[in-house]
Amino acid sequence: MNLQIRKPERIVIVGGGMAALTTAFELTSRPDWRERYDITVYQMGHRLGGKGASGRNQKRFDRIEEHGLHLFYGFYDNAFSVLRRCYDELARPAGAPLRTLEDAFHPHSLVVFEEQRGGQWHHQPLLFPRNDERPGAGTATPTPAQLIPKMLTFLLDLFDEQPLLKNPAATRGDRAALRLLRRGVAGLLGDLGEFLQRPGDGLVVVRREALLGRLLTFSRWTWRLCAPLLERRPDLRVAWTAVDVTLAMIRGMLADRLVEETAVDWLRLDHEDFRAWLRRHGASDEAIHASTVAGVYAGAYMADQEIGAGTALHWTLRMLYTYRGALFYKMQAGMGDVVFAPLYLVLRARGVNFRFFHRADALRLSADRSRVEEVVFGRQVAVKDDREYEPLYDVKGLPCWPSEPLYDQIEHGDRLADSGENLEDWGTRWPDAREPLVLRAGRDFDRVLLGIGLGAVPALCAEMIADPDNPRFAAMVRAVKTTHTASAQLWFRGDLASTGWQLPPPVMIPHAMPLDTWADMSHLLKRESFPGHVPAGSCAYLTAAMDDDQEPPVGREEAHGYCARQTARIRRLTEQHLRDSSAHLWPAAQKPGGGLDHRLLVTTDVGADPLDWQHFSPCLNPSDRYVRSIRGSTVHRLDAGASGYDNLVLCGDWTMNPMNLGCVEGATMSGIRAAQVISGEAIALHDDWLAARRPALRPPARERPRYIQRALNESTSPPYEARATAMYAAVLRAEPERLATLCEQHLGLNPARCYLPLGPSVVFYAQHNHALSAVDAPGVVPERDFGFLVPVAVCERRAGRLVPVGVAVYMPYLWVDLGAALLGGREVLGFPKGQARLAFPAAPDGAVELRVDAWLPPARGRGDTWREERLIDASLDGSARSRVRSLADALRSGFDLAWLASRGIDLAGQLRLLRALTLTLRTGGLKMVFLKQYRDAAACDRACYQAIVEAPCTRAGAPRVASQLPGALQLRILRRSGLLSELGLHGEGDDPERARVPALATFYTELDFTIGAADVVWAA
Repeated sequence: MNLQIRKPERIVIVGGGMAALTTAFELTSRPDWRERYDITVYQMGHRLGGKGASGRNQKRFDRIEEHGLHLFYGFYDNAFSVLRRCYDELARPAGAPLRTLEDAFHPHSLVVFEEQRGGQWHHQPLLFPRNDERPGAGTATPTPAQLIPKMLTFLLDLFDEQPLLKNPAATRGDRAALRLLRRGVAGLLGDLGEFLQRPGDGLVVVRREALLGRLLTFSRWTWRLCAPLLERRPDLRVAWTAVDVTLAMIRGMLADRLVEETAVDWLRLDHEDFRAWLRRHGASDEAIHASTVAGVYAGAYMADQEIGAGTALHWTLRMLYTYRGALFYKMQAGMGDVVFAPLYLVLRARGVNFRFFHRADALRLSADRSRVEEVVFGRQVAVKDDREYEPLYDVKGLPCWPSEPLYDQIEHGDRLADSGENLEDWGTRWPDAREPLVLRAGRDFDRVLLGIGLGAVPALCAEMIADPDNPRFAAMVRAVKTTHTASAQLWFRGDLASTGWQLPPPVMIPHAMPLDTWADMSHLLKRESFPGHVPAGSCAYLTAAMDDDQEPPVGREEAHGYCARQTARIRRLTEQHLRDSSAHLWPAAQKPGGGLDHRLLVTTDVGADPLDWQHFSPCLNPSDRYVRSIRGSTVHRLDAGASGYDNLVLCGDWTMNPMNLGCVEGATMSGIRAAQVISGEAIALHDDWLAARRPALRPPARERPRYIQRALNESTSPPYEARATAMYAAVLRAEPERLATLCEQHLGLNPARCYLPLGPSVVFYAQHNHALSAVDAPGVVPERDFGFLVPVAVCERRAGRLVPVGVAVYMPYLWVDLGAALLGGREVLGFPKGQARLAFPAAPDGAVELRVDAWLPPARGRGDTWREERLIDASLDGSARSRVRSLADALRSGFDLAWLASRGIDLAGQLRLLRALTLTLRTGGLKMVFLKQYRDAAACDRACYQAIVEAPCTRAGAPRVASQLPGALQLRILRRSGLLSELGLHGEGDDPERARVPALATFYTELDFTIGAADVVWAA
């Protein structure tokens, strides 16, 4: 007995950021995942997290050190879903810190926007209403039409939250103005609700234009009403701009007809800047330059850039109108502690392998550039006794990542600690402990998941960028831009109130550069270990995009010293910011003459500037650079499965994902999409509007019911045997584009497989099966069948490429003269058989005449009856000259290399197809492909079952007769049947009823063959 043992697919994950870990989490969420996958994560340095990594400084009281400000928005459905499942599985005991997701993430609703007018900065606090929804619960995302009422309701709630309406000291006129504005919004809510609920009819355009006009009029009216109030009360300007921008977004959604779509293709708006889009739809200049809109740009690290309108609009709508619970959630420890330590612990417990201190150096292609052949890792250190590195340590009962490696586990760890070298620094001079680790395809891995940041791709993927056969990869690297980001953390001796800040703890954006974003993160102090004699009362996080002051290094050699220079630069920028711009934030913390009094900062270094004790963080390596969404760039992003290489899957917030913005939700979405590509399964991905652009994933397998056999049933089972079959085959010239359209319409259902015409030819065949039998029925029957064959290339979609795996024939049309053959053929394999009277000659040596007489509907008129008509007749014209002289000539005429190349099949694929076609002709074995479907009884424009079926057809022995007939078969086809157009045939002659189609060559054969049991390669 020969047992076939399926080995798990070996997956190498390069990088340990949110996208890569999400892929690992989703792939291992099935109980049987070990039977399917063997997963290893390779990570540079000592910790996971990528751009979201954080660490604890053991030398400075376990303080949390991060790069940037890490917050979760309330609409992060996918990220919260992953973490909710992770925390549930982690199952920390009662009393443990951050035991549940709700313990780890606390809601935050206050955003303080900053506006500069007349050289002065003004606070514009906005308290976002809360709701009862739970983040990560997976409820459906509203459509644009459903969002518009929510947008106006949100404005009403926003008005109700504003302190002015509740302040008895406010003037009556001010309160009246806001109440009048609120009533106007409420009126619009009613009108828009009526418009969106009414079904479309001939007046829909008229109503839409009238509504757009009213929206514009209302915006101008609100400006006239509110302008005097806003001059006196700049703190209220944010509420007015919220109205103006919201109405502009609604106008744009109506005018650009987004409300008519359930899954909006946001990419179609990304050629235009978001501010330009708002202006085009009536937003005032005052509004588009307001702090709320500037906050969208600053939040995406694009304060001085143009962001794609589709990406920005989608982000803004999700952020403001679909958040669950609260606008923001603040993590109750460092992001590494809250996100990446739990993910690591769960994945390791499941059985995922982790290899720390493995720096990815190169991905190398195979000789034919079709796949990744090698992955090269630098082994930075050796762990003592070759044990598994344990990366976490305990801080007040919470597993945490240290800011530096745990040196006691590393060979020569003391020397590494004393050297000051940082193994996460792309330009570190610390020598690798061992020779490079070279993993090879087939031997060490089956698939690679590239999960590093885009900034590192040029260094690792130089061969792919230079690959002339895959220009999309290089185009993506050129078009999608990244930026350096600056980050500073300040620990104050006193609490927030002692600095002079008079509002509750904020998230503030956008303030003065070079650090335009600030959040108070004092709640983290309780997770740190400051002793009583080192008072730490508050903590501030500051961040912003930072222009490159030199060309960013690509190679490691040119990166030496870069991080140190950028750290010093951020320290200087922070000092400048605290000197020039901190008085607006912390007026009571200024020294005489201006500038922040550094003595108010925490330090333990006697005699040193306390500013030096704070934390300044650059991008340690190119992978840390933030990905931007500059207008016109997102279309160049590649989907997880579109790397262009058979065994390479992409993930990261830089890939094509439903968010297309640098954020943890975008990274999570990309990771889930990569898991879909690897597994082929429809893993849940919330708000996946890109799904409409991709082939559907294969539905999960289901148990099939037993077939009910009746006493008298003409449906029989394969294999079917045909004995003493006589067949004519005529090669016809056809338009390959029409054939490709036909194959796509009929067979383009399988996301993993497609069928492409081999070239500009169709075969008309007519055969008489003298003895046809089935395996489960006694006896034989005679049967005739005539039809058309389209030779096709069977291709798999691998990493965005078409890879030929064989040849087949597709029969879009055929007719039989036996009812049992019609019923069984349709029911079992999916033959599209129709019934007809078929005329077949007794022998090929006389006059060859073939006819198909079928019942057809009338050309027009519902009262007319169907009648039997001559659909096709064919006769052999002995005087005509055959256009090909042999079967080899016919083969060449129907196999077009230029056509195949134009459809994306490279030279290696063309040669593979030619070998497969030659083998088919030599052995007589070919594959037949069918569309098997049944019309639904209730919804008649739908199929209740649909499948792509592939069945083997094998010739039994050599043909008894095989010859080319003299002359050429002349077909006459009924024009109104549609066959000419569907098959791309060139009809000749002036007859208005029938077109003449001459054959290139005609062949006659007598043979036996068998059609075997089929494979269902796709079903729905």
